[in-house]
Amino acid sequence: MNFRNFPMVSKVIFGRGSFDQLEEIISPKRRNSKAPFIFFVDDVFKGNTWLTSRIPLSYDDKLVFVSVAEEPKTDQIDQLVEEIILNFKELPSGIIGIGGGSVLDVAKAVAIMLTNDGEAKDYQGWDLVKNPAVYHVGIPTISGTGAEVSRTTILTGPKRKLGMNSDYTPFDQVVLDP
Repeated sequence: MNFRNFPMVSKVIFGRGSFDQLEEIISPKRRNSKAPFIFFVDDVFKGNTWLTSRIPLSYDDKLVFVSVAEEPKTDQIDQLVEEIILNFKELPSGIIGIGGGSVLDVAKAVAIMLTNDGEAKDYQGWDLVKNPAVYHVGIPTISGTGAEVSRTTILTGPKRKLGMNSDYTPFDQVVLDP
C-alpha cells in the first residue's frame, strides 16, 4: 500500500486571550531588528483599534491591510513579495496572517514566495515548492475555511484557480482565540 505522510501545523495555541500572547510567541523568531515581521490583516479591521492596537509592532515591522473583495491572485502575491524585497534590507523574520481564509492564503503564499524564485503562478500545483517558507503564523478570525491547517493556499492565476500544495505551506504556528 502506498501512502503519504503530510506535515501539519507544528504549534497551536488555543483559548480566550491567546491573541494577546502573540508578542511572546513571535519574539524568539525575530532574527534581528532589521528583519521585520509583516502582518497581513483583513481590511475589514482597518480603523478597528481594538484589534490593531494589540498587534505587537516593533522595529521595522509592517502592517498591511489586504482586501478580500476578490480571491487572492498570483499577481497580487508577486506584487506583495516585490514590495517586501524592495522595502527591506533583510528577509522578514516572519509573516503573520490575521483574517479569514483569503488573508491566511495570502500570508502562506507570500511566505513561500520569499524563499522560492520565480512567480507565484509557477508554483500552482502539487509539490512544486522546493525551499522552506519564511516562518509564518496564522490567526483566523472566522471559522470554517480550514486555511489555518491546510497544506494548500488557493490562488487565482492567469489561467486557472489552483492551489500551491506543498509540505512548506502549513503555518508554523496557529493562534486560535475564540
